[in-house]
Amino acid sequence: MRVKIDGREIELKDGSAVNDLFHTAAYKYNGDHVFAVIKGVKREEIETREYAIKTSRGEIRIELIPDAGAVWSDYYSSFGGSKVHWSDKDVVAFGPVPLKILPERKETEFDRYDVLFGSAGYSAKNSYLIFSKERHRASHGSPKEPVFAKVIAGKGILNALGVGDRIDEIKPSLEVEELSNSLVSEDIYLKLDDGDEVLTHLNIRLREDSPKGSEHFFLATEDDRIEIKDAGDTYVANDDFAGEETPFEVFGPRKRGTITVRTTGKGEGKIFIYKRDRGSSKMHSLVGNVKEGMKLLEAVRKGDVVRIDTGVKRLSMIGKSVEDARGFCADKNIKLVPISGQDEDIIVEQNPEETFEILKRGSVDVKTIPKDRLAKVLLYDAKAPKTLNLFRKEIGMRYRPIGKLEVYFQYKNMWLFKPYLEGSILPENKPSKVVRGGEIGITNQAAKSTGLIGIKLEEDERYGPSGESFKATNIIGRLIDLEKLGALKEGDYLYIREVRSDE
Repeated sequence: MRVKIDGREIELKDGSAVNDLFHTAAYKYNGDHVFAVIKGVKREEIETREYAIKTSRGEIRIELIPDAGAVWSDYYSSFGGSKVHWSDKDVVAFGPVPLKILPERKETEFDRYDVLFGSAGYSAKNSYLIFSKERHRASHGSPKEPVFAKVIAGKGILNALGVGDRIDEIKPSLEVEELSNSLVSEDIYLKLDDGDEVLTHLNIRLREDSPKGSEHFFLATEDDRIEIKDAGDTYVANDDFAGEETPFEVFGPRKRGTITVRTTGKGEGKIFIYKRDRGSSKMHSLVGNVKEGMKLLEAVRKGDVVRIDTGVKRLSMIGKSVEDARGFCADKNIKLVPISGQDEDIIVEQNPEETFEILKRGSVDVKTIPKDRLAKVLLYDAKAPKTLNLFRKEIGMRYRPIGKLEVYFQYKNMWLFKPYLEGSILPENKPSKVVRGGEIGITNQAAKSTGLIGIKLEEDERYGPSGESFKATNIIGRLIDLEKLGALKEGDYLYIREVRSDE
Protein backbone atom coordinates (compact mmCIF):
# COMPACT_ATOMS: atom_id res chain seq x y z
CA MET A 1 0.00 0.00 0.00
CA ARG A 2 1.00 3.64 -0.48
CA VAL A 3 0.88 6.17 2.35
CA LYS A 4 2.05 9.79 2.51
CA ILE A 5 4.09 11.39 5.28
CA ASP A 6 4.22 15.20 5.10
CA GLY A 7 3.51 15.03 1.35
CA ARG A 8 6.11 12.34 0.59
CA GLU A 9 4.74 9.03 -0.69
CA ILE A 10 6.03 5.84 0.93
CA GLU A 11 5.29 2.23 -0.04
CA LEU A 12 4.49 -0.08 2.88
CA LYS A 13 3.27 -3.61 3.43
CA ASP A 14 -0.46 -4.04 3.93
CA GLY A 15 -1.37 -3.84 7.61
CA SER A 16 1.53 -1.52 8.47
CA ALA A 17 1.24 0.89 11.39
CA VAL A 18 2.46 4.44 11.96
CA ASN A 19 5.74 3.22 13.48
CA ASP A 20 6.46 1.26 10.28
CA LEU A 21 5.92 4.44 8.28
CA PHE A 22 8.22 6.44 10.57
CA HIS A 23 10.91 3.77 10.34
CA THR A 24 10.73 3.52 6.54
CA ALA A 25 10.72 7.30 6.13
CA ALA A 26 13.60 7.68 8.64
CA TYR A 27 11.46 10.01 10.77
CA LYS A 28 12.61 10.12 14.39
CA TYR A 29 9.63 10.25 16.74
CA ASN A 30 10.08 10.33 20.51
CA GLY A 31 6.47 10.84 21.55
CA ASP A 32 6.75 14.52 22.47
CA HIS A 33 4.18 15.78 19.95
CA VAL A 34 1.01 14.67 18.19
CA PHE A 35 0.62 13.70 14.55
CA ALA A 36 -2.48 13.56 12.35
CA VAL A 37 -3.73 10.66 10.25
CA ILE A 38 -5.86 11.88 7.34
CA LYS A 39 -8.23 9.41 5.67
CA GLY A 40 -10.58 9.68 2.69
CA VAL A 41 -10.09 13.30 1.62
CA LYS A 42 -12.74 14.89 -0.60
CA ARG A 43 -13.40 18.52 -1.47
CA GLU A 44 -16.78 20.12 -0.89
CA GLU A 45 -18.05 23.68 -1.15
CA ILE A 46 -19.91 24.73 1.98
CA GLU A 47 -21.71 27.86 3.10
CA THR A 48 -20.40 29.70 6.13
CA ARG A 49 -22.10 32.15 8.51
CA GLU A 50 -20.35 34.96 6.65
CA TYR A 51 -21.83 37.19 3.96
CA ALA A 52 -20.10 39.61 1.60
CA ILE A 53 -21.96 42.88 1.03
CA LYS A 54 -20.54 44.76 -1.96
CA THR A 55 -21.30 48.48 -1.82
CA SER A 56 -20.42 51.41 -4.03
CA ARG A 57 -17.69 52.22 -1.46
CA GLY A 58 -16.24 48.73 -1.07
CA GLU A 59 -16.97 45.35 0.48
CA ILE A 60 -18.31 44.79 3.99
CA ARG A 61 -18.28 41.31 5.50
CA ILE A 62 -20.64 40.25 8.25
CA GLU A 63 -20.92 37.09 10.35
CA LEU A 64 -24.32 35.86 11.48
CA ILE A 65 -24.87 35.26 15.17
CA PRO A 66 -25.79 31.58 15.70
CA ASP A 67 -29.57 31.03 15.73
CA ALA A 68 -30.22 34.72 15.02
CA GLY A 69 -30.05 34.96 11.23
CA ALA A 70 -33.22 33.21 10.04
CA VAL A 71 -34.95 36.38 8.79
CA TRP A 72 -31.72 37.55 7.16
CA SER A 73 -31.39 34.28 5.25
CA ASP A 74 -34.92 34.70 3.90
CA TYR A 75 -34.69 38.37 2.94
CA TYR A 76 -31.06 39.43 2.38
CA SER A 77 -31.48 39.34 -1.40
CA SER A 78 -34.18 42.03 -1.07
CA PHE A 79 -31.52 44.57 -0.10
CA GLY A 80 -29.56 44.15 -3.34
CA GLY A 81 -29.72 47.53 -5.09
CA SER A 82 -30.98 49.38 -2.01
CA LYS A 83 -29.46 52.77 -1.18
CA VAL A 84 -28.37 54.56 1.96
CA HIS A 85 -31.49 56.30 3.23
CA TRP A 86 -29.79 57.99 6.15
CA SER A 87 -26.44 58.12 7.88
CA ASP A 88 -25.44 59.79 11.14
CA LYS A 89 -22.73 59.40 13.76
CA ASP A 90 -24.31 56.23 15.16
CA VAL A 91 -25.70 54.27 12.20
CA VAL A 92 -25.98 53.92 8.44
CA ALA A 93 -29.26 52.48 7.07
CA PHE A 94 -30.13 50.91 3.70
CA GLY A 95 -33.70 50.63 2.44
CA PRO A 96 -36.59 50.72 2.75
CA VAL A 97 -37.82 47.24 1.80
CA PRO A 98 -40.85 45.29 3.10
CA LEU A 99 -40.02 42.58 5.63
CA LYS A 100 -42.08 40.27 7.80
CA ILE A 101 -40.76 41.55 11.12
CA LEU A 102 -42.62 42.70 14.23
CA PRO A 103 -41.26 46.16 15.15
CA GLU A 104 -41.20 47.03 18.84
CA ARG A 105 -41.32 50.47 20.42
CA LYS A 106 -38.44 50.14 22.86
CA GLU A 107 -34.95 51.49 23.27
CA THR A 108 -32.09 49.02 22.99
CA GLU A 109 -28.35 49.25 23.67
CA PHE A 110 -26.36 48.62 20.48
CA ASP A 111 -22.64 47.93 20.25
CA ARG A 112 -20.25 49.11 17.59
CA TYR A 113 -20.50 46.99 14.40
CA ASP A 114 -23.84 45.40 15.29
CA VAL A 115 -26.01 44.59 12.25
CA LEU A 116 -29.77 44.78 12.73
CA PHE A 117 -33.15 45.32 11.13
CA GLY A 118 -35.17 48.44 11.87
CA SER A 119 -38.21 50.23 10.49
CA ALA A 120 -39.58 53.70 9.84
CA GLY A 121 -42.73 54.56 11.74
CA TYR A 122 -42.66 51.09 13.27
CA SER A 123 -44.00 49.73 9.98
CA ALA A 124 -42.53 46.48 8.66
CA LYS A 125 -43.34 47.68 5.13
CA ASN A 126 -40.59 50.29 5.57
CA SER A 127 -37.78 48.12 6.94
CA TYR A 128 -34.09 48.95 6.88
CA LEU A 129 -30.77 47.15 7.09
CA ILE A 130 -28.87 49.09 9.76
CA PHE A 131 -25.17 49.04 10.64
CA SER A 132 -24.16 50.43 14.04
CA LYS A 133 -21.05 52.63 13.77
CA GLU A 134 -20.81 53.53 17.46
CA ARG A 135 -22.10 52.21 20.76
CA HIS A 136 -25.46 53.89 21.32
CA ARG A 137 -28.95 53.48 22.75
CA ALA A 138 -31.96 54.03 20.51
CA SER A 139 -35.31 52.74 19.27
CA HIS A 140 -34.92 51.75 15.61
CA GLY A 141 -38.29 50.02 15.28
CA SER A 142 -36.56 46.66 15.46
CA PRO A 143 -37.95 43.21 16.28
CA LYS A 144 -37.59 41.75 19.78
CA GLU A 145 -34.09 40.38 19.04
CA PRO A 146 -32.78 43.07 16.67
CA VAL A 147 -29.10 42.17 16.25
CA PHE A 148 -28.44 39.20 13.96
CA ALA A 149 -24.83 39.74 12.83
CA LYS A 150 -21.54 41.57 13.40
CA VAL A 151 -19.33 43.39 10.92
CA ILE A 152 -16.03 41.48 10.75
CA ALA A 153 -14.33 43.22 7.79
CA GLY A 154 -14.67 46.51 5.94
CA LYS A 155 -15.41 48.42 9.14
CA GLY A 156 -13.81 51.57 7.79
CA ILE A 157 -16.27 51.62 4.90
CA LEU A 158 -19.18 52.29 7.26
CA ASN A 159 -17.99 55.84 7.93
CA ALA A 160 -17.45 56.47 4.22
CA LEU A 161 -21.01 55.55 3.23
CA GLY A 162 -23.40 58.43 2.67
CA VAL A 163 -26.87 59.10 1.28
CA GLY A 164 -27.02 57.81 -2.28
CA ASP A 165 -24.46 55.05 -1.87
CA ARG A 166 -25.88 51.63 -2.67
CA ILE A 167 -25.55 47.89 -2.13
CA ASP A 168 -24.56 46.27 -5.41
CA GLU A 169 -24.64 42.64 -4.29
CA ILE A 170 -25.04 40.42 -1.24
CA LYS A 171 -23.90 36.83 -1.31
CA PRO A 172 -22.92 34.16 1.21
CA SER A 173 -19.24 33.36 1.58
CA LEU A 174 -18.34 29.87 0.46
CA GLU A 175 -15.39 27.84 1.65
CA VAL A 176 -13.89 24.86 -0.10
CA GLU A 177 -13.44 22.40 2.71
CA GLU A 178 -11.51 19.18 2.51
CA LEU A 179 -13.71 16.74 4.35
CA SER A 180 -11.89 13.78 5.81
CA ASN A 181 -11.87 11.33 8.64
CA SER A 182 -8.96 12.89 10.53
CA LEU A 183 -7.59 11.95 13.90
CA VAL A 184 -4.80 13.26 16.08
CA SER A 185 -2.76 10.74 18.00
CA GLU A 186 0.51 9.80 19.68
CA ASP A 187 -0.14 6.08 19.12
CA ILE A 188 2.57 4.81 16.78
CA TYR A 189 0.89 1.38 16.60
CA LEU A 190 -2.16 2.84 14.87
CA LYS A 191 -2.90 0.81 11.72
CA LEU A 192 -2.80 2.58 8.37
CA ASP A 193 -4.78 2.03 5.17
CA ASP A 194 -3.86 2.56 1.55
CA GLY A 195 -4.13 6.26 0.67
CA ASP A 196 -3.76 7.56 4.24
CA GLU A 197 -1.65 10.63 4.91
CA VAL A 198 0.30 11.30 8.12
CA LEU A 199 1.21 14.88 9.02
CA THR A 200 3.90 15.35 11.66
CA HIS A 201 4.37 19.12 11.88
CA LEU A 202 3.43 22.62 10.79
CA ASN A 203 5.71 24.27 8.24
CA ILE A 204 5.75 27.94 9.22
CA ARG A 205 7.29 31.02 7.65
CA LEU A 206 7.68 34.08 9.86
CA ARG A 207 7.61 37.63 8.51
CA GLU A 208 10.88 39.54 8.28
CA ASP A 209 8.90 42.80 8.49
CA SER A 210 7.66 41.71 11.93
CA PRO A 211 10.96 41.24 13.79
CA LYS A 212 9.61 41.75 17.32
CA GLY A 213 6.48 39.68 16.75
CA SER A 214 8.54 36.91 15.16
CA GLU A 215 10.92 36.96 18.14
CA HIS A 216 7.91 36.61 20.43
CA PHE A 217 6.86 33.54 18.43
CA PHE A 218 10.39 32.12 18.65
CA LEU A 219 10.22 32.43 22.45
CA ALA A 220 6.94 30.52 22.66
CA THR A 221 8.28 27.77 20.38
CA GLU A 222 11.96 27.64 21.33
CA ASP A 223 12.00 23.83 21.44
CA ASP A 224 10.23 23.64 18.04
CA ARG A 225 6.97 22.80 19.79
CA ILE A 226 3.82 24.77 20.51
CA GLU A 227 1.19 23.70 23.03
CA ILE A 228 -2.39 24.36 22.02
CA LYS A 229 -3.87 26.20 25.02
CA ASP A 230 -7.11 27.19 23.27
CA ALA A 231 -8.85 25.56 20.29
CA GLY A 232 -12.05 26.60 18.52
CA ASP A 233 -13.67 26.69 15.10
CA THR A 234 -11.79 29.83 14.06
CA TYR A 235 -8.32 29.56 15.58
CA VAL A 236 -5.95 27.79 17.93
CA ALA A 237 -3.92 29.81 20.43
CA ASN A 238 -1.03 29.71 22.87
CA ASP A 239 -0.73 32.01 25.89
CA ASP A 240 2.64 30.91 27.34
CA PHE A 241 3.93 34.48 26.95
CA ALA A 242 0.67 36.34 27.52
CA GLY A 243 1.36 39.56 29.40
CA GLU A 244 4.57 40.31 27.50
CA GLU A 245 4.49 43.65 25.70
CA THR A 246 4.62 43.18 21.93
CA PRO A 247 4.45 46.24 19.63
CA PHE A 248 2.12 46.37 16.65
CA GLU A 249 4.07 45.94 13.40
CA VAL A 250 1.99 44.57 10.50
CA PHE A 251 -1.69 45.24 9.71
CA GLY A 252 -3.62 42.91 7.43
CA PRO A 253 -6.43 40.37 7.08
CA ARG A 254 -6.26 37.26 9.22
CA LYS A 255 -6.65 34.67 6.49
CA ARG A 256 -6.63 30.92 7.02
CA GLY A 257 -3.15 29.92 8.17
CA THR A 258 -2.23 33.42 9.37
CA ILE A 259 -0.31 33.72 12.64
CA THR A 260 -0.84 36.82 14.77
CA VAL A 261 0.10 38.12 18.19
CA ARG A 262 -2.36 40.20 20.18
CA THR A 263 -0.69 43.51 20.98
CA THR A 264 -3.13 45.21 23.33
CA GLY A 265 -5.90 44.57 25.82
CA LYS A 266 -6.76 41.33 27.56
CA GLY A 267 -4.56 38.54 26.27
CA GLU A 268 -1.72 40.81 25.13
CA GLY A 269 1.11 38.57 23.96
CA LYS A 270 -1.20 35.66 23.11
CA ILE A 271 -0.40 33.90 19.82
CA PHE A 272 -3.20 32.97 17.40
CA ILE A 273 -3.11 30.67 14.35
CA TYR A 274 -6.26 30.99 12.23
CA LYS A 275 -8.25 28.12 10.74
CA ARG A 276 -10.86 30.42 9.16
CA ASP A 277 -10.62 33.83 7.49
CA ARG A 278 -11.12 36.88 9.67
CA GLY A 279 -10.83 40.59 8.98
CA SER A 280 -7.97 42.88 9.93
CA SER A 281 -7.71 44.06 13.52
CA LYS A 282 -5.70 46.84 15.13
CA MET A 283 -5.24 44.54 18.12
CA HIS A 284 -3.60 41.73 16.12
CA SER A 285 -0.22 42.14 14.42
CA LEU A 286 0.64 39.66 11.66
CA VAL A 287 3.63 37.44 12.46
CA GLY A 288 3.69 34.71 9.82
CA ASN A 289 1.83 31.97 7.97
CA VAL A 290 1.40 28.21 8.01
CA LYS A 291 2.71 27.04 4.64
CA GLU A 292 2.10 23.30 5.11
CA GLY A 293 0.20 21.25 7.66
CA MET A 294 -3.19 22.96 7.83
CA LYS A 295 -4.96 19.59 8.00
CA LEU A 296 -3.00 18.88 11.18
CA LEU A 297 -3.96 22.29 12.55
CA GLU A 298 -7.64 21.62 11.79
CA ALA A 299 -7.53 18.41 13.81
CA VAL A 300 -5.58 19.41 16.94
CA ARG A 301 -7.29 19.78 20.29
CA LYS A 302 -6.72 21.83 23.41
CA GLY A 303 -3.72 20.40 25.26
CA ASP A 304 -2.04 18.91 22.19
CA VAL A 305 1.63 19.69 21.57
CA VAL A 306 2.46 20.28 17.90
CA ARG A 307 5.90 20.22 16.28
CA ILE A 308 6.77 23.19 14.07
CA ASP A 309 9.46 24.06 11.56
CA THR A 310 10.10 27.77 11.02
CA GLY A 311 13.12 27.34 8.75
CA VAL A 312 14.97 29.90 10.91
CA LYS A 313 16.35 29.41 14.40
CA ARG A 314 16.38 32.09 17.08
CA LEU A 315 19.73 33.88 17.33
CA SER A 316 20.42 34.42 21.02
CA MET A 317 23.98 34.82 22.29
CA ILE A 318 23.08 35.58 25.90
CA GLY A 319 24.52 33.02 28.30
CA LYS A 320 27.11 31.76 25.81
CA SER A 321 30.84 32.24 26.16
CA VAL A 322 32.46 34.52 23.61
CA GLU A 323 34.26 31.51 22.14
CA ASP A 324 31.06 29.48 21.74
CA ALA A 325 29.13 32.46 20.35
CA ARG A 326 31.85 33.15 17.81
CA GLY A 327 31.55 29.62 16.43
CA PHE A 328 27.75 29.81 16.55
CA CYS A 329 27.76 33.04 14.52
CA ALA A 330 30.39 31.85 12.04
CA ASP A 331 28.13 28.93 11.06
CA LYS A 332 25.43 31.47 10.15
CA ASN A 333 27.69 34.09 8.50
CA ILE A 334 27.01 36.54 11.34
CA LYS A 335 29.77 38.81 12.65
CA LEU A 336 30.12 38.82 16.44
CA VAL A 337 31.30 42.17 17.83
CA PRO A 338 32.37 41.87 21.49
CA ILE A 339 32.65 45.27 23.19
CA SER A 340 35.45 43.84 25.33
CA GLY A 341 36.48 40.64 27.03
CA GLN A 342 38.17 37.27 26.68
CA ASP A 343 37.05 34.05 24.98
CA GLU A 344 35.82 32.54 28.25
CA ASP A 345 33.80 35.65 29.21
CA ILE A 346 30.00 35.31 29.29
CA ILE A 347 27.66 37.33 27.06
CA VAL A 348 24.98 39.11 29.10
CA GLU A 349 23.50 41.55 26.55
CA GLN A 350 23.17 41.70 22.77
CA ASN A 351 22.11 44.29 20.20
CA PRO A 352 19.98 43.81 18.16
CA GLU A 353 17.92 41.43 20.25
CA GLU A 354 15.71 40.25 17.36
CA THR A 355 16.77 37.40 15.07
CA PHE A 356 15.56 39.01 11.84
CA GLU A 357 17.29 42.30 12.70
CA ILE A 358 20.57 40.41 13.23
CA LEU A 359 20.17 38.59 9.91
CA LYS A 360 19.36 41.86 8.16
CA ARG A 361 22.41 43.61 9.63
CA GLY A 362 24.74 40.64 9.39
CA SER A 363 26.28 41.33 12.79
CA VAL A 364 25.49 41.49 16.49
CA ASP A 365 27.10 43.56 19.26
CA VAL A 366 27.47 41.88 22.62
CA LYS A 367 28.35 42.91 26.17
CA THR A 368 30.33 40.46 28.29
CA ILE A 369 31.36 39.94 31.90
CA PRO A 370 34.13 37.75 33.36
CA LYS A 371 32.84 34.25 34.00
CA ASP A 372 33.49 34.54 37.74
CA ARG A 373 31.09 37.51 38.02
CA LEU A 374 28.07 35.42 37.03
CA ALA A 375 26.16 34.29 40.12
CA LYS A 376 24.00 31.18 40.44
CA VAL A 377 20.51 31.28 41.95
CA LEU A 378 18.15 28.51 42.99
CA LEU A 379 14.52 29.63 42.54
CA TYR A 380 11.59 28.19 44.51
CA ASP A 381 9.03 27.63 41.74
CA ALA A 382 6.93 25.20 43.76
CA LYS A 383 6.67 27.61 46.71
CA ALA A 384 6.36 31.06 45.06
CA PRO A 385 5.20 30.57 41.44
CA LYS A 386 3.22 33.82 41.10
CA THR A 387 5.93 36.08 42.54
CA LEU A 388 8.58 34.33 40.44
CA ASN A 389 6.54 34.92 37.30
CA LEU A 390 6.70 38.67 37.99
CA PHE A 391 10.38 38.44 38.95
CA ARG A 392 11.40 36.63 35.77
CA LYS A 393 9.36 38.98 33.60
CA GLU A 394 10.84 42.12 35.18
CA ILE A 395 14.50 41.08 34.91
CA GLY A 396 14.18 39.38 31.51
CA MET A 397 14.56 35.77 32.63
CA ARG A 398 11.33 34.64 30.99
CA TYR A 399 13.13 34.79 27.67
CA ARG A 400 16.85 34.91 28.54
CA PRO A 401 19.01 32.56 30.62
CA ILE A 402 20.63 35.50 32.46
CA GLY A 403 18.97 38.23 34.51
CA LYS A 404 20.31 41.58 35.72
CA LEU A 405 19.73 43.31 39.07
CA GLU A 406 21.04 46.81 39.86
CA VAL A 407 22.19 47.58 43.41
CA TYR A 408 20.43 50.73 44.53
CA PHE A 409 21.14 50.52 48.28
CA GLN A 410 23.61 48.59 50.43
CA TYR A 411 23.84 48.63 54.22
CA LYS A 412 25.96 46.25 56.30
CA ASN A 413 24.90 42.74 55.26
CA MET A 414 21.84 43.77 53.17
CA TRP A 415 21.64 44.58 49.44
CA LEU A 416 18.53 46.08 47.84
CA PHE A 417 18.01 45.97 44.09
CA LYS A 418 16.21 47.56 41.19
CA PRO A 419 13.89 47.06 39.41
CA TYR A 420 10.79 47.13 41.58
CA LEU A 421 8.41 44.36 40.55
CA GLU A 422 5.20 45.68 39.03
CA GLY A 423 1.81 44.12 39.59
CA SER A 424 -0.15 42.68 42.48
CA ILE A 425 2.18 40.77 44.83
CA LEU A 426 0.07 38.74 47.22
CA PRO A 427 1.72 37.07 50.22
CA GLU A 428 3.39 33.84 49.12
CA ASN A 429 5.99 31.61 50.82
CA LYS A 430 6.39 33.92 53.82
CA PRO A 431 9.19 32.99 56.25
CA SER A 432 8.05 31.80 59.69
CA LYS A 433 11.05 31.54 62.04
CA VAL A 434 14.21 32.50 60.20
CA VAL A 435 15.52 33.75 56.84
CA ARG A 436 18.71 32.05 55.72
CA GLY A 437 21.68 33.98 54.41
CA GLY A 438 21.50 34.37 50.63
CA GLU A 439 17.74 33.97 50.37
CA ILE A 440 16.07 36.36 47.93
CA GLY A 441 13.08 38.24 49.27
CA ILE A 442 10.40 40.38 47.62
CA THR A 443 8.31 42.84 49.61
CA ASN A 444 4.65 41.90 49.15
CA GLN A 445 1.66 44.22 49.27
CA ALA A 446 1.44 44.06 53.07
CA ALA A 447 4.04 46.87 53.11
CA LYS A 448 4.37 50.20 51.26
CA SER A 449 7.58 49.26 49.42
CA THR A 450 5.83 46.54 47.39
CA GLY A 451 8.05 44.92 44.77
CA LEU A 452 11.39 45.67 46.45
CA ILE A 453 14.04 42.96 45.97
CA GLY A 454 16.57 42.19 48.70
CA ILE A 455 19.30 39.73 49.72
CA LYS A 456 21.08 39.38 53.08
CA LEU A 457 24.42 37.68 53.69
CA GLU A 458 23.46 36.38 57.13
CA GLU A 459 20.39 34.69 58.58
CA ASP A 460 17.81 36.85 60.34
CA GLU A 461 15.05 35.88 62.77
CA ARG A 462 13.15 39.21 62.62
CA TYR A 463 13.29 40.79 59.18
CA GLY A 464 13.25 39.58 55.60
CA PRO A 465 15.93 40.17 52.93
CA SER A 466 14.29 43.44 51.81
CA GLY A 467 14.16 44.79 55.38
CA GLU A 468 10.45 44.16 55.96
CA SER A 469 8.68 41.99 58.52
CA PHE A 470 8.13 38.33 57.73
CA LYS A 471 4.44 38.88 56.92
CA ALA A 472 5.42 41.41 54.24
CA THR A 473 8.10 39.17 52.69
CA ASN A 474 7.88 36.58 49.91
CA ILE A 475 10.92 34.28 49.66
CA ILE A 476 11.48 33.34 45.99
CA GLY A 477 14.88 31.65 46.01
CA ARG A 478 18.47 31.68 47.16
CA LEU A 479 21.74 33.14 45.89
CA ILE A 480 24.26 30.31 45.95
CA ASP A 481 27.40 32.37 45.31
CA LEU A 482 27.21 34.67 48.35
CA GLU A 483 30.76 35.89 47.77
CA LYS A 484 29.55 37.63 44.59
CA LEU A 485 27.70 40.20 46.74
CA GLY A 486 30.67 41.42 48.76
CA ALA A 487 32.23 43.68 46.12
CA LEU A 488 28.97 45.19 44.86
CA LYS A 489 28.18 48.82 45.63
CA GLU A 490 25.35 51.15 44.62
CA GLY A 491 24.97 51.30 40.83
CA ASP A 492 26.71 47.95 40.24
CA TYR A 493 24.94 45.04 38.56
CA LEU A 494 24.45 41.50 39.81
CA TYR A 495 24.11 39.07 36.89
CA ILE A 496 22.37 35.82 37.77
CA ARG A 497 21.81 32.44 36.12
CA GLU A 498 19.25 29.93 37.36
CA VAL A 499 20.39 26.45 38.39
CA ARG A 500 18.31 23.47 39.49
CA SER A 501 20.36 22.41 42.50
CA ASP A 502 23.17 23.61 44.80
CA GLU A 503 25.83 22.92 42.19
